[in-house]
Amino acid sequence: MEPRSNRIISFAAVVCASAAIACTAATGDSAKETGKTAKNPTSATPASLAPTSPVAVIGDKTITLQDLDTQAAGALVRVRQEEYEARKQILDTMVNDEVLAKEAAVKKVSKDDLLKTEVTDKLGDPPQADVDSFYEQNKSRFGAQTKEQLVPQIAAMLKGQKAADAQRDYLKTLRKKFSVKTMLDPPRIEIAADDDASKGPAKAPVTIVEFSDYQCPYCSRAETTVQEVLKKYGEKVRLVYRDYPLPFHQNANIAAQASECAKEQGKFWEMHNAMFANQAKLAQADLIETAGGIAGIDKDKFKSCLDTGKYKDEVQKDADAGQKYGVTGTPTFFINGIPIVGARDVNSFAEIIDEELERKQ
Repeated sequence: MEPRSNRIISFAAVVCASAAIACTAATGDSAKETGKTAKNPTSATPASLAPTSPVAVIGDKTITLQDLDTQAAGALVRVRQEEYEARKQILDTMVNDEVLAKEAAVKKVSKDDLLKTEVTDKLGDPPQADVDSFYEQNKSRFGAQTKEQLVPQIAAMLKGQKAADAQRDYLKTLRKKFSVKTMLDPPRIEIAADDDASKGPAKAPVTIVEFSDYQCPYCSRAETTVQEVLKKYGEKVRLVYRDYPLPFHQNANIAAQASECAKEQGKFWEMHNAMFANQAKLAQADLIETAGGIAGIDKDKFKSCLDTGKYKDEVQKDADAGQKYGVTGTPTFFINGIPIVGARDVNSFAEIIDEELERKQ
């Protein structure tokens, strides 16, 4: 039997991981190892080729590197993002270690003692209300374990999370103190906003393009985070919403079309919010009733728009664009072209947005 302490830790990991889960579609991609070495080690690699360089010739047909990269764009996005994240993780560790060493030298203490004084010793125990709230939200996953059994582990986990946040904030102050500047720029994709619904000024320094699915539960969960981000950054951020209905969500496509029909009458966000608020009511008849309850929408006009599939091609255009950009699940966000996948927390967005705002200075 797994020890109780291990179970609560494992569950905490599940809870943390679930925040980044997205509704995903099978891509058909697979990773294969050939075990073979290159026959010609001096052959040019794609990185050394010009975009117009040929990579294959079939009779009188030439395939250029640009042709190849256009078709492989989605896969290349994921590979480059993984490479960047691996480098960034190590770079952050190196930078943090260096600023801690500098500050420890100034205060003539060890790095461990510095963190203990500036972070650990300043932490209190989590409020009982937070412990109770965590238990109530997750008790269905705890099985036969009682609240009394779990309280110490929950409190320790919440305190650990608070300690991690406090250490991250402290390291930010040290980076500022020692004038840290990193030049490792994340991979970006030039994402078209198209003519899709948006919030925020067109010239905002940060644009978030969201590809989402009205039937995806993680997209619904992400809505709260998105609203918090918009509130936090105000005029500094613009949000653009684009459709990416997944094929296994029966009502996602018609719901996306419904949002376009509502947009035609100037009521996109009202319909958008109503559909995410009740994902069980996304069948066509339900959508017509929902629209009829929104002030300012002509129900008959909306019904005609939906019945005729007026915006079916518009929704497909968004979906095709998403595939081109490497979207394989929802929600997927691009913050100034930097991808972030899943129902993340506000801090995940803030980390990227803050760095983007610093780059604009």
